[in-house]
Amino acid sequence: MDWKQPLCCLLCSLPLLVALEIQTINSINELEEHNFGKSFPQNGIPLLYWFSSLIDIDQSNTIRFKEGSYDPVTDIPFELIENSGSLPYIDPFGERDYYSAGDIKSGSFSYLPFYVTQDYYNAKNYNGKNVDRIIIVIDKWYTPVRVDQVYVAEVSECDPPNDTKNITITYRVGIQLLRQITTLTNPHDCRNKFLKDIFPHLGFSLTLAENMFGKPGLPLFMALSGYDLVDRYNITAQAWSCSPLLSAGARKSLCDTSRQELAIRTSHDGHAVVSWHGLPSTVLKLHTTVALFLIDDRNNALFQQRIDGQASGTLETSVPLDPGLQVHLIKQDVSDSTIWQGPGLNDANRQIPVAVGNASASMQIFTRKGYAGVRLYIRKSFTSWQDDFYYSWVAFYASEEDSNEEYLSHQWQWVTRFTKHKLLSLIRWNVYEYVSNTYIAPGLNARFFLTDYDEWARTMPWDM
Repeated sequence: MDWKQPLCCLLCSLPLLVALEIQTINSINELEEHNFGKSFPQNGIPLLYWFSSLIDIDQSNTIRFKEGSYDPVTDIPFELIENSGSLPYIDPFGERDYYSAGDIKSGSFSYLPFYVTQDYYNAKNYNGKNVDRIIIVIDKWYTPVRVDQVYVAEVSECDPPNDTKNITITYRVGIQLLRQITTLTNPHDCRNKFLKDIFPHLGFSLTLAENMFGKPGLPLFMALSGYDLVDRYNITAQAWSCSPLLSAGARKSLCDTSRQELAIRTSHDGHAVVSWHGLPSTVLKLHTTVALFLIDDRNNALFQQRIDGQASGTLETSVPLDPGLQVHLIKQDVSDSTIWQGPGLNDANRQIPVAVGNASASMQIFTRKGYAGVRLYIRKSFTSWQDDFYYSWVAFYASEEDSNEEYLSHQWQWVTRFTKHKLLSLIRWNVYEYVSNTYIAPGLNARFFLTDYDEWARTMPWDM
C-alpha cells in the first residue's frame, strides 16, 4: 500500500535509541533459523556465497582475499561506508574501516556475478530486490589486507539505500559458516557424491535449486539455508512459460534454467555480440526475439532479431561495445513482453584493477564506444606520482603471449598525459584515463612500464 513507504522512511529517520546486540551465525543450520535473504527477489544467500568465493581462511582463522579478487587501492568490489551507529564500534588501530557490497545503486554492484544480480534485473515490480548487503571490516595495516569481521545485513528500501542508518537486520558471520560454504564448492568433497543421499531431508527443494542455479555448490547452499525455493520456482516458471509446480511428482517436467545464459561478448572490431545459451525447451516453442538495449532506455532496442527454436547462438551487431548494454529475451505476441534480462555490461568486463608495482596505484582496462582504454586509480596520498611515473608508459597488446616489445603500433601513452576523470574523483583516490584508437577485442591486454620495458603491471586479457 502507498502509505507504507512514507512510514518506512519516517522510521528510518528516527535516531537509534537502543544498541542492539548483534547475533553471530556460526553454521548453515543456524543461518536457516534466521530471517535473512530467504525469499525472492532477495539475493543475500547468493551474495554470501559470492563473498566466500573471494577469500581464503588459514588455520588461525585469518581471512584474506584471494589474489585478483580485491584491489586495496580502490576497494573494488567493495565500497567504503561510514558507521552511523548501527554497527559495532571499530578500534581505530591500524587502517580499519567498514566496507559494503550489494547496493544496486552503487558502482560496485556491476562487479557482482549474474547469479547474484539476476533476480534484481528480473524482479520487475517485486519489493525487496535491493535490501541485502555484505558488510566487512578490512584492516589495511596488513599486507595483504586482512578481513577482521563479516556481517550480513538488510537495509530498508528508503533512500539512501547504502546509509547504515537504514539497517534493519544485522548478523555477524562466523568463521565456521564461511568454511562450510566453501566446503560445498569443493570438488573433492560432498559435491561429487549423490547429494540427495547425503541430505535426504532436502528432497524436492534441492531438485528445484539444481534446476535454477548452475553454480557449483550454490543449489545446495540455497536449499540448506532455508531459501523459499518453491516460491522462486513458481515465479521463474511463469517467466519461462514452464509448467507450474503442482506436486513432487511433477519434478520431471521442471523448467531447467540452470544452464541458460544471455550475454554480451565482443567482436574483433569492437562491436557487441549477442550470445544466448541453454534456453529451456518451453521457450523454444514460442516466438522469441533477442534484443539489445541500454539499461536506462528499455523502450528503444539498439538491435533485435527473431531466434525462434534456437536454444543457443550468437549474433554480431553493429552496436559499439559500451557500458550499460543489456540483452533481453522477448516473447512476441499481441503485447511483446520480456521473458528474461541478462546482466548489464560493466565497462571493465568485471575485471578487478591490478596493482601497479608497490605504488599506491592500480590499473584497469575498459571499453568506451568500442575502443580500448586504460584507467589508472591513484591514491590522493600518493602526491609524488607524476615525478615517480615521469618516464612511465602504458601500451596495448593483442595477445598475452606477445612480448613487451610487440605492443600494438602507436597504441601507447605516457602516464603523465592521461586525462583526469573529474566525475570519478572520489574521497581517497583520483582517476586518470587514456582511450586509444584500438578496438576492444578478445585477448587484448594492457601493460604498465615504469621505465623502458620494466613491466610493473599487466591486466588480464579481455575474455569476451
